[in-house]
Amino acid sequence: MIVTVLLAFVAGFFAGNGLPYFVEGSTGRTVNPGPFGDGAVVNVVSGWFLLVIGALAWHFADVPAHPWPGWSAAALGVLAVGLVHARTWRADVWGRRRPWNATR
Repeated sequence: MIVTVLLAFVAGFFAGNGLPYFVEGSTGRTVNPGPFGDGAVVNVVSGWFLLVIGALAWHFADVPAHPWPGWSAAALGVLAVGLVHARTWRADVWGRRRPWNATR
């Protein structure tokens, strides 16, 4: 069951991390801070890669064998990455100037 919990948490974390990048990139927005640049294509590829990792982790988590711990761990993974994004997307962790954190 511990493997299920760990892999489900990883799946939730990576899926929750990949979705904003994929959506923002596919709609043409380029304001997400990322380690590989600011282009829409970079965001789509990064988001896709993170979603694939999340899907693979979910596949191997065997959540049907332990549904309550698995789904709970996945929900906590999504929450954790959401809190990370809420904290870091305001202040660009990559050290670049952004319109939303520029000093006046």
